[in-house]
Amino acid sequence: AMEKEKSDTQKKEQEAKDKKFKDGMVKADELEKEGKFREAWMKVPEITDYPEKADEIRKRKSELSNQFSSTGLFATEQPSV
Repeated sequence: AMEKEKSDTQKKEQEAKDKKFKDGMVKADELEKEGKFREAWMKVPEITDYPEKADEIRKRKSELSNQFSSTGLFATEQPSV
């Protein structure tokens, strides 16, 4: 009975973690649609929190950082005068 309870607890923790991960990704998508790339990047979950989804997180963050770096404070294109 204790083993079953332990596995149930781990399963619930994993489900809560997955939900938090999905919520973070959904929030990032919404902010991206609004053109708020920096805020979206901040909402993408941390790799340290979800090592099993590291590739997905890394890909998402790089997509977002590419978008805000081309329009943001450190954009490399200079306006033509």
